Amino acid sequence: MYYMFTYPIVSKIKHVISHIWGGTKIALDLGTSNTRIGIHEKGVVIREPTYIALNTKNSEYLFFGIEAKEMYGKAPHFIHIIKPMRDGVVSDFDAEVALMRHFFQKAVYPFFSGRNIVKSKLIGYTVVPTSSTEVEQKAIQEALIKAGLHEVHLIEKPIACALGAHLPIFSNTPYFVIDLGGGLVEMVVITMGGIVAQKIFKNAGEHMDKLIHNYIHLKYGLLIGEATAEFLKTTLLRLDNQEKVETVRGKSLENGLPKSIRVKSGDIKEALVSHFNHIINMAKELIETVPPEIIDGIMKNGIVLTGQLAHVPGIESFIETDLKVPVKIAPSPQDATINGILLSLSDKKNLSRLLLG
Repeated sequence: MYYMFTYPIVSKIKHVISHIWGGTKIALDLGTSNTRIGIHEKGVVIREPTYIALNTKNSEYLFFGIEAKEMYGKAPHFIHIIKPMRDGVVSDFDAEVALMRHFFQKAVYPFFSGRNIVKSKLIGYTVVPTSSTEVEQKAIQEALIKAGLHEVHLIEKPIACALGAHLPIFSNTPYFVIDLGGGLVEMVVITMGGIVAQKIFKNAGEHMDKLIHNYIHLKYGLLIGEATAEFLKTTLLRLDNQEKVETVRGKSLENGLPKSIRVKSGDIKEALVSHFNHIINMAKELIETVPPEIIDGIMKNGIVLTGQLAHVPGIESFIETDLKVPVKIAPSPQDATINGILLSLSDKKNLSRLLLG
C-alpha cells in the first residue's frame, strides 16, 4: 500500500520539476572576438572576449575571457593564448569546450541556486554563419553539449541580427542587413523569415587590426602588437571629418628601442578606407543579384547595420553616400545577435521556422 500511494506522487513531482526546470533556454553568441550568453526571460548574463590561456607544460587552462585577452602578447612562452573561434566556427574544439564550461559556471549556473538538475537540462540556442558547413555546425553543437548543455539548436546569424534590430522579418517586406562582426562581414536580404540573397566577407574586424599594424609599421617604422592595433581601431577609427589623436608606444624598427608616436584618426581611416570600400562593393554586388521587385523594398527600408563596427562614427553616411540607399544603425548593434536569439525564444509561434535542420 505504501508504494501504491507514494509512487504516483513521486512520479508527478519529477514530471513537474522536469517541466519547470528541464527546458531552461540558453542563448549563445559565440563570436570570433567576444562571447555573449543570455538566459531566456533573464537577459544577457555575460559578455567576455573569446580568449583562453593554456599552460603547455601541464595542459591546464589557466585564464579565461578578459583575463586571457589582457595577457595576449605578454605571456611567457609556455602560456599559449588561444582564440578558439575563427570566422564564426570552432577552430580549437577542446579550448572552446573549456571556455564555455568556465562561462557556464561563472554566469549561468549561479542563477539556479545550485539545482543540479538544471545543469543537465539546459537547452542551447546559438548562431552559425550562413556559409558554415554541416561539419562546422556539428562541431559547435558537440562543443556546447560537452561543455554542459543538454541539447543545442542552431539559427543563422543574420536572421538573429535582424531580429535583434527589431525588424519584422516574417513580413513580406524585404530587409537588407549588414553584420559587421569580428570574424565575418555578413550581408543578407531577408523576407518572410528567410534569406533571399547573401554575401560573406571573411576579412572583418580582426583583419582590420592587422591592416593597422602593417600601416603603422610602414609609415612610422614602429612595431606594435595586436592589442595596440585594436586600441587604435576602437578609439580613432572615424569615417566622418572629426579628428582625434592618441599616443602609442612600440618598438622602433631602426634600433629596436622603445619609441612613441602620435597617431591621428586620419591615419587609421587611410589604413582602412580601402577595406570599407571593398565592403561597399560587395553590397553593390548583392543588390545587383536580387529580383527587381525587392529593390523597391530595400530603397524604402534602407540598410540596417549591426555588429561592433556599426559604432564607427560616420559609417552610415559613408555607406549611404556611395550606395545611394538609406543606412541606419540597429539599437545596441554590438548585442544585436544575442538580443535576437533571446527575442526568438519568446516567439513560440515562429521559433521552429528559424531553426536549422
